[in-house]
Amino acid sequence: MKPIISIIFVSIISSFIVSCQKPVTTDKNAQSLLIAGILSSCYSLDSCFDQYAKTTDEGASFQVFDASGNRIYARKSLLDYNTYRPIASGSKWVTAITAMRAIDCNADSTTYANCGTVATGSCATGGALSLSRTTGDILGWTGTKGTITLRQLLSFTSGLNAGGGNGSGQASCISSLPIGASGSQKDNCVNEIRDQSTGTPGALYQYNSNHMAVAQRMLEISCGKTWDTLFTQLIVTPLGWDASQAVWRGNFRTGEDTDGSLSGAYGLSISPEHYARMLNALLTNGTAKNALGGNIANFLSTTSVTEILADQYNGAKIGYSQFSAFGYRWQYGLGNWRFCTTTDVPSECDKDLISHSIGINGFFPWLDKNRNYMAILAVNNVGRKNGLSLLPATSTSLFFAETVRPLIHLQIGK
Repeated sequence: MKPIISIIFVSIISSFIVSCQKPVTTDKNAQSLLIAGILSSCYSLDSCFDQYAKTTDEGASFQVFDASGNRIYARKSLLDYNTYRPIASGSKWVTAITAMRAIDCNADSTTYANCGTVATGSCATGGALSLSRTTGDILGWTGTKGTITLRQLLSFTSGLNAGGGNGSGQASCISSLPIGASGSQKDNCVNEIRDQSTGTPGALYQYNSNHMAVAQRMLEISCGKTWDTLFTQLIVTPLGWDASQAVWRGNFRTGEDTDGSLSGAYGLSISPEHYARMLNALLTNGTAKNALGGNIANFLSTTSVTEILADQYNGAKIGYSQFSAFGYRWQYGLGNWRFCTTTDVPSECDKDLISHSIGINGFFPWLDKNRNYMAILAVNNVGRKNGLSLLPATSTSLFFAETVRPLIHLQIGK
């Protein structure tokens, strides 16, 4: 049994013990199904998925893609592959890729594909856009907080903690910006994040939404375009996403009509089939897929792919991480987790590594560069109408993924 499974198992048992001490409201049939699915074995991708799907709020889908981006396995229950749903923190990978697309296009828009109006040299406020540009360069921040880099923002090592504390929260203004928020409203919001933060740039990794909100505002000012424009031209149009549904919202839980231009850490809705077109670029070192399944060469530079997937801690202390509840200290890249069984030895970690961007609702895309495949578990367990109310949706998705990974490895012969 892999270490992560043992850890999740302990977490599950702990949840059961707590549930005995405090009454909770759950669907007893769904609870029985979930317990059976967790504690019993499954021996095929189909049976494992079917057990998992019975515990979900709206159903689920699961797809696996080979090294060329061809789909080699697919199964669904109620939730279709093309159905748009919120993806929570699955949005972080999208934000990081959007940022790296802007950097690539700004460097050479004739080489990199479908740059829209992000022409060579067009993102120039504070100097040519790069991961080393600072909040001082672009936002005019001063002092220590003016030294925060775009790299640190996208890797959550910027020192912008949540409300001066150590949790995963965010400044309230991120989720309450009105539709079509003005530049001054966005500036007020990122300045609020700056002023409530007490961390030292580069010294502490802390998982929260504030980092990416500031990164998005930096991209807007550097390129002279709104986040919606950048996202549409760099991601939606070339990948053939549905522009009416691939939208950002400041508060996906309530469905309020709020501006999502600072919600890059959590605010996107997308379908798993469309998400796969983007993720293909990381699997194949830069080539994405279009709406017809054709290749989009040079969607990302190989340097951008490397940066997105690399360990970005650079000596930062790991502070808050929601996965510390499992006793696990995963590493982090740009907008994605780096999960391996030996986290303290980078050379060993790289031998057994998956990269992923799991959402709090259970949405779980992952990439295995060693075995050259990717997979997307699509689910929207925000309400937790079924299952165990004390067991997060992330736990059941993680358990499912760790259960089926060996079966995928057998199927692809690696």
